[in-house]
Amino acid sequence: PSLIARARRADILVCTGASLEIGWLPQVLRQAANRNIADGQSGHFEATSFVTMLEVPTSLDRSQGDVHAPGNPHVQTNPNNIAIIARALAQRFAELDPANGEVHQARPADFLQRWETALLRWEAEAAPLHGVPVVTQHQSWVYLEDWLGLDRVAVLESQPGVPPSSGHLAEVVRKLQTRPARMVIRAAYEDDRPANFIADRLGIVAVELPFTVGGSDEAEDLFSLYDETLRRLLAAATQE
Repeated sequence: PSLIARARRADILVCTGASLEIGWLPQVLRQAANRNIADGQSGHFEATSFVTMLEVPTSLDRSQGDVHAPGNPHVQTNPNNIAIIARALAQRFAELDPANGEVHQARPADFLQRWETALLRWEAEAAPLHGVPVVTQHQSWVYLEDWLGLDRVAVLESQPGVPPSSGHLAEVVRKLQTRPARMVIRAAYEDDRPANFIADRLGIVAVELPFTVGGSDEAEDLFSLYDETLRRLLAAATQE
């Protein structure tokens, strides 16, 4: 109810999009009845509308699990997407609030300058991760994999959003015995048991990544989110 009340007063709604919020956002919008932030209006901002989507399905049915028709929605794991979205969001703010146009130009310019500097540093630091074989618990990391050149060799879920069965985990173990991985990656909010099972059986490192701001104590903002993500990945990649 408190979220609906806020939506009634909002000038802009910012969400990921790509149907990620489909389980709750349409209900909030319907009950808020705020035309300014309705789908298709200038106050409705979907971040995924501005980036190149990966893993866009060619067909859809329920047997495929939790698959998103517009593509994989977890675009925030590639910092290049953050820069694209920041520019688009700044432009939208300027359109909605022209009286403060100078502010909406100056603040993103400052952010993007600092972001580009950080991006160069991250890419230099991450060079040892290129080609490293990894296992992921959920298909949350495709944009991170694409950015860093990680080689995903297996996914613990048999289908997106479906918890892995013991039989499927045994099948993953057999696969990884012939095609080894260096680490198994999961998001901080996910159950750690499947990843730890694989790590224990194969003697590889289980890595918990923050996934988003606030996902760990260290990931306090966007900059520290990527700092901490790379720190954990590099520590796992170099661990003997």
